[in-house]
Amino acid sequence: MFSYSAARSLKPALFMVFVCGVLLFTGCAKTDSTNAQNGSTPTVDEATQGLEKVAASQFVNKTALAEVTITVKDNEFSPQYITVSPGTKVIFNNQGRNPHNVYPVASGEFQAIATDDLGPEEQAPLVIADPGMYPYYCTLHGTPKKGMNGRIQVVAE
Repeated sequence: MFSYSAARSLKPALFMVFVCGVLLFTGCAKTDSTNAQNGSTPTVDEATQGLEKVAASQFVNKTALAEVTITVKDNEFSPQYITVSPGTKVIFNNQGRNPHNVYPVASGEFQAIATDDLGPEEQAPLVIADPGMYPYYCTLHGTPKKGMNGRIQVVAE
């Protein structure tokens, strides 16, 4: 680490490069927690911090339905992003040839669906009562950021 006296002894141009580098480094280390206010993305809460933003237009609106099915195929959830009302029964229907599971990105956000409960040709329900954003993923075929993942947005009517 440079001491102040060592930095001061550098030529003015080198000192400015040093200062700019330090400012750039510390600026990159900050976390941006602001949300876009233009309506292009759904409200982001703590569960989605650090995840890629998803445009509101990518969410399939299913708020009028009491029951919604998400088809689970090998390596994808379809639809991947849905908007539902509180208390909607979301059924994960495995039409693939491999077992899958459904885990919340934020531990404890909802009851996970275990691999034993979502084998080929099996269905498993999930009901979320509270409004919010609930990102999920299959631990066997994805991560919260890549591969087999999705989001359920629950909105109050």
